[in-house]
Amino acid sequence: MDWYNHCLSDFESNLGLHEWLKYLSSPDAGVSSQDGTAPPVLFVVGTAGAGKSSLVTAFQRWARFLEVDALAINLDPGAEKVDYDTEFDVRDLVSLSDVMIEYELGPNGAQILAADLVASRADEVFNEIEGLSCDILIVDTPGQVELFAFREASSHLVSVIGQGRACLIFLFDPMLSQTPSGFVSQMLLSSIVHFRLGLPTANFLSKSDLLEPEALERVLDWGENLDILEAALYEESAQQARDAHSGSQRAEFAIGQLRMMQHASIQPGLTPLSSENEEGLADVLTFAQTIFGGMADMRDGYSGDIEHERG
Repeated sequence: MDWYNHCLSDFESNLGLHEWLKYLSSPDAGVSSQDGTAPPVLFVVGTAGAGKSSLVTAFQRWARFLEVDALAINLDPGAEKVDYDTEFDVRDLVSLSDVMIEYELGPNGAQILAADLVASRADEVFNEIEGLSCDILIVDTPGQVELFAFREASSHLVSVIGQGRACLIFLFDPMLSQTPSGFVSQMLLSSIVHFRLGLPTANFLSKSDLLEPEALERVLDWGENLDILEAALYEESAQQARDAHSGSQRAEFAIGQLRMMQHASIQPGLTPLSSENEEGLADVLTFAQTIFGGMADMRDGYSGDIEHERG
């Protein structure tokens, strides 16, 4: 295919990519915090419609209220608009509409090619963010999680932007999370993304304000106690078996996957998050601080606000 060969040609001609990755290990490279160290970088990941852009917008606004300097990056070339202030926007390098026209591709093919084209210009991405100074960097990723997690191109971008101090905020979709099998499917996806990128990962139940209190409590219980989740899966399987139009294969498969995760000691943990109500944002900040430290000075004098928000 001409467009794919063109993309490969871009990769081969851009021999400076690995040199840039090596340069990132030097003390003079990249983004820095006020104390001279690289700030934590949060990559917000999740399925389409999970609320990634909304979280970046809410977190940036909330962090500024606490006088935490949070800078935002958009890596989604297909975003129609973003409501946060971007320090780097991938759409300035690669336009999805231009890719569709130039290579005569549909939206899905254009998304794939656009992700690879961005990675082939990783040096330009690095030039855009080099020299930035902030307390924390939060990154909005493409709507299709597979474009971020399962393309080698994205691994390069994680290395360029993350500078060895990156972590993942994985968003569970609240509607899909209401069924036991849907919940397990997101557990699997989170685990696969974590395995693929090898970054510390925290799971958050996005848009938790959309769930009724009883449903919210049930979903959070599944995240904390896998035995409760397994019992719910058995109940779902029995219900499907009674349904003349549905078998129990899906729930049985989910039970098998859950047992595999139990054997591997994979415990998801789940924190409720509402960008609309600014709930759970303190937990995002605390996760980054727990992993990488720092930001202590910015939080002094605001602990009461943070504890109130977390409650």
